Amino acid sequence: MNNEKQLLKFSVYGALFFALLAIIWGVIENSKIILFDGIYSLISVGLSMISLFTASFMAKQDFDRFPYGKEMIEPIIILGKFLVITILCLFAFFSGVSTLLSGGQEVNAGSGLVYAFIATVGCYVVHIFLVKKQKVNGSGLVEAESQQWLMDTFLSLAVLLGFVLSLGLGYTKYSHLTPYMDPLMVILVSGYFLKVPITNMGLQIREVLDMKADTKYLDLCQEIVAEIEKEYQFKESFLRVSKSGPKLFIEIDFVVAPEGWQPNLAEQDNIREEILSKMKPISLKKWLNVAFTNDRKWAV
Repeated sequence: MNNEKQLLKFSVYGALFFALLAIIWGVIENSKIILFDGIYSLISVGLSMISLFTASFMAKQDFDRFPYGKEMIEPIIILGKFLVITILCLFAFFSGVSTLLSGGQEVNAGSGLVYAFIATVGCYVVHIFLVKKQKVNGSGLVEAESQQWLMDTFLSLAVLLGFVLSLGLGYTKYSHLTPYMDPLMVILVSGYFLKVPITNMGLQIREVLDMKADTKYLDLCQEIVAEIEKEYQFKESFLRVSKSGPKLFIEIDFVVAPEGWQPNLAEQDNIREEILSKMKPISLKKWLNVAFTNDRKWAV
């Protein structure tokens, strides 16, 4: 199961299962933290379905309307997904504060412990599975799904630890504090997880704005261009690299000295092949444009 669509479908069905499990369990046990876990998973279902639709749309060629490809759609969709998750975390945070200030609520810690264990193990297994598959197909959408499952794993783990603590408090002189554990878990978990979507939104905004690519791509490109410039004794070179979803846009301009070696068309193509060959370690799709000029103004 390496196909992007199959993996996204798997993620949808998995999220739907855990969402229904958490919502039903949360309603029965009157637990806000379990309900938060369930609502998060339910929203994940909707977001995963959007990813599935996006993958299908991007797979269809449409050169007339999208001459540079549809890869720009991917960071926009991922940005939207993390924005929704941010809103959910903020809503849960303030809901937890409200419940805490109103005196908390009683929850069956033993039952909650069973749910949290099942959810933690299940979500982590799905996360590991998607990570391994993403390394094969390099899909940004699958990577976003795996991040989503990792967040759900830590959320469920936090719930698990919270219920262990709540169960332990019941056997101490602080048993009167157990009603506060459920809303306190909601506040801590939702507050902590705010940093995950916010950080990821920053990365996607960089791609949408066509800013320079990550150093792991940029450094290799710079090294290759420097080698080519030295090998063929070009006067100067200019490199521009940006990433958009699964595609890396690379523009290289070589300034050839008028008195130096002037490559003909066949020689220029050979240099392009040499550059592309040296970029094999980069697994992303590449949009490579290599130009040669005697006049620096066309390269700047």
